[in-house]
Amino acid sequence: MIKLETHCHIKGFSPCGDGDIEKTISKYKKSGYGAIMVTNHFSKKYYEDYYQGQTDKEKIDYFFKIYDEFSMLCKNNGIKTFFGLEVRCVPTNTEYMLLGFDRVFLYDNPHLFNLSQEELFLLAEKNGIFMYQTHPFRSGVKAGNPRFMHGAESFNGHYHHDNGNDLAQKFCTENNLVGMSGTDYHHDSQPITAGAFIPENIDDEKALAKYFFENKFTNITDFELYEKSFNEQKENE
Repeated sequence: MIKLETHCHIKGFSPCGDGDIEKTISKYKKSGYGAIMVTNHFSKKYYEDYYQGQTDKEKIDYFFKIYDEFSMLCKNNGIKTFFGLEVRCVPTNTEYMLLGFDRVFLYDNPHLFNLSQEELFLLAEKNGIFMYQTHPFRSGVKAGNPRFMHGAESFNGHYHHDNGNDLAQKFCTENNLVGMSGTDYHHDSQPITAGAFIPENIDDEKALAKYFFENKFTNITDFELYEKSFNEQKENE
């Protein structure tokens, strides 16, 4: 088994993801991770303002260009990569992670952020895509309808936010949802707190999604480090 980060943002897709790429890879390697799931923001604003290009094709080309450059650097450091998306749905502005789509799917569906949660879920179901809500109980965030998701983050480790992880765990248990764990990595200063153990022979997004659908994996959750970092950050505000 290897350690997989399930929620990592890299530079170039939003103003909040500003970590140096080489530092990001170095941190994960030193922390013993063998794989990273790159899950950049996919909202109407970020798509229009931060994804380079004028046409949809050019913007999706840009998405995969940056991912491929990051993936090659990771490969040179013995780390696998997988791509996903953190889609912000209208009109609630809740965010959902998608995993298990191929490149053609994204070129064919460049405006996923215009869909409601239900519409996004039905599209995911049709295409065998694993969909889960990220940080459903973060301050200012509303939990989505559990009928229209496969899972939710039962632990989100981004130390800039009060993520309500206890409530998220309860939400997953009560609604029979797959509980996911992600660092929600954005910054060089951010501690790595989460992920999942996966078999070393998983090599593509479809196989990874299938593994999460089966819900037999073990999460990585460093509650103590998250709480320590969160409290220190609050004290320094």
